Amino acid sequence: MDSKSKILVVDDRPENIAVLKVLTEDSGVEIISAGSGNEALALTLEHDFALALIDVQMPGMDGYETVRLMRKVEKTRFLPVIFLSAIYSEDHYHVQGIEAGAVDFITKPFNSRVLLGKIRMLLELYKQRKKLEEEIERRKGIEIELREAKTKAEESDRLKSAFLANMSHEIRTPLTTIVGMGSLLAAKEYPAEKKKEIAEFIEKSSDGLITIINDILDLSKIEAGVMKVNKEPVNAKNLLENLYRTFEESLKRHNKSNIQLRMEIPEGPAALPVTDENRVMQILSNLLGNSVKFTNVGFIEFGYKKADGFIEFYVKDTGEGIPKEKIDLIFRRFQKVNEISRGTGLGLSIAKRLAELLGGDIHVKSELNKGSTFTFTIPYTTNGNHTESENQMKSETTQRSYDWSSKSILIAEDEYPVFFLLENLLEPTRINIKWVRSGKEAVDAFTAEKQFDAILLDIRMPGMDGIETFKELRKLDNKIPIIAQTAFTMDEEREELKSIGFNGFIAKPFNRNEILRLIECLLTA
Repeated sequence: MDSKSKILVVDDRPENIAVLKVLTEDSGVEIISAGSGNEALALTLEHDFALALIDVQMPGMDGYETVRLMRKVEKTRFLPVIFLSAIYSEDHYHVQGIEAGAVDFITKPFNSRVLLGKIRMLLELYKQRKKLEEEIERRKGIEIELREAKTKAEESDRLKSAFLANMSHEIRTPLTTIVGMGSLLAAKEYPAEKKKEIAEFIEKSSDGLITIINDILDLSKIEAGVMKVNKEPVNAKNLLENLYRTFEESLKRHNKSNIQLRMEIPEGPAALPVTDENRVMQILSNLLGNSVKFTNVGFIEFGYKKADGFIEFYVKDTGEGIPKEKIDLIFRRFQKVNEISRGTGLGLSIAKRLAELLGGDIHVKSELNKGSTFTFTIPYTTNGNHTESENQMKSETTQRSYDWSSKSILIAEDEYPVFFLLENLLEPTRINIKWVRSGKEAVDAFTAEKQFDAILLDIRMPGMDGIETFKELRKLDNKIPIIAQTAFTMDEEREELKSIGFNGFIAKPFNRNEILRLIECLLTA
């Protein structure tokens, strides 16, 4: 043991105490002495003793009574006691001492070697008892930790089971709409207005399905510790304007045009924080999406302000609000404000983790039936060389008409439905399209014609894949814009494609505006 063991010596004669101190000075113990039974009892409250050497005959309270009182206290109930006496040497005194609670009775004058031997034995027993107590405490601690871990695991299993059941419902619901509406379109001819209505159902359900899949993928990346952020100057004004257009349309789709959508942007130059635009957009989209979902009257307001080295975004609504007892739960995985509401229960958990990855945090103030205000802050670091105009092309999402009738594009895609989609997305631009099904056909077509202005190249194709095809095409022409299209959306995969030399990147499922913006940028570069 690290500290010295303590021995309590009780004797009304100081010279006897002195003898015992000299006798035990090489035993590595600390002697604490008392001149009376009352003083001894007081000391047992202050110290943890390994054993006690107590004189039997003392004025006032004798040794027998002192030990009897010790045995009534939990702390000293099992304290080893050796009685020492120069007067009481008969056997019946020894028996009385044992009955009082002593482990031994030694008559003075005593054999110092015998006494030391007994002291050492009791000290060793004390040390072993302490080790056993420590082991018991350690095992109790482990048992508590195991119980807590078991409780957490059971809760996690319960939440995951509920999550999987919810996912089955959340995924099947939009799929039912998509498959069902698609079957209707295939089964009979509908008037244009009815086709438009069916297409809107399919689009809305598809958006919901993509959100669910993205939430699951993001959660997986966060849990695995592989979520990355790509920081660059972001035009906060343009970002919010884009969100305004998106959620203005969202309110219409949800038949909530009665709700006023407000946007507050500070006057003056736009804020240009260096951060990950996609993640900021994701967080704010989640917050605004919740506001649309839970607000039926009043308004939804969002904006930003700069303060104390941070930029603070906020989303405020007059919606249902959050019960006080659930405020601390909403940022946990699989938690929802109520079990009736649609959704995965992952959005706010992901938003908080993303905010922390960006160096900030997210908070909420809410009052039931009156609304909620979410604030999301990130550090406001800037790049002084970046201007608003540099970010304009990237952030612009307004509908435009394009005339690329003088341009040609080569599309390499082995799946006809994907090509069919791309062909129809690009049809309004009047661009000339050449379709091939493989990497080899793409190289052959380019070698034969060489009049293309851009190439759209699928990464996963049978035989020669997109990356190998890219390298072969670059041998023929090192300037033509080549765009990668893939179902993979991990940040590291995008970085890999960028490092290989692709001029752009579009992810499946496609966003029409993003495709057109990217092609426009490359065709006019």
